[in-house]
Amino acid sequence: MTKLLRNLTIAILLAFLSAPATWAAVYVYEAPNGSKVITDSRIKKKGYILKKSYTTKSYRSGGKRSPYQSKTIKSKYDALIVNTALKYDLEPSFIKAVIHIESAFDRYALSHAGAMGLMQLMPATAASYQLKQDHFNPNLNIEVGVQHIKDLMDRYNSDKRLSLAAYNAGAGAVSKYNGIPPYEETQNYVRKVMRLYKLYKKEI
Repeated sequence: MTKLLRNLTIAILLAFLSAPATWAAVYVYEAPNGSKVITDSRIKKKGYILKKSYTTKSYRSGGKRSPYQSKTIKSKYDALIVNTALKYDLEPSFIKAVIHIESAFDRYALSHAGAMGLMQLMPATAASYQLKQDHFNPNLNIEVGVQHIKDLMDRYNSDKRLSLAAYNAGAGAVSKYNGIPPYEETQNYVRKVMRLYKLYKKEI
């Protein structure tokens, strides 16, 4: 291991270990036009009705809870997920299901292959969207991940399953097999995300 790589690994581990498990509040409002607004700040404007609120702390993978559990999770990133998904005309419930499976809402998640952050971005993918640093920043990580999913959805005519397969295994694999690749990991990934997507649709 080179000195540079060793120092980078140490820096990542220190950031992971020193990150506080902070609590965050999430508020769900009904706007004057009847739409739903999810935010991490109270809205005091006239006409906004608070429907529900909850507090949640950072969800860490590697503990007793599995990132692949089939139950929904109230995440401190809910407001960010909703706003970013809507920005790119995607369903927040779909994006939240992807993040649930990818990282279990652990912003410091780091895979053996080098995928980083909430949406488990590979360095090359992140760089293609001009993200070359701060990969663990929730705002930047989700922004790039959602952009990537939007591009895949456009490419596959809004086919969620094919888009998920490409997100997991790469567009090349989807093209090679003209559909979801016969990889057990990818097939399980698609099935799990779609299952959670249906559950999150009932909440978001």
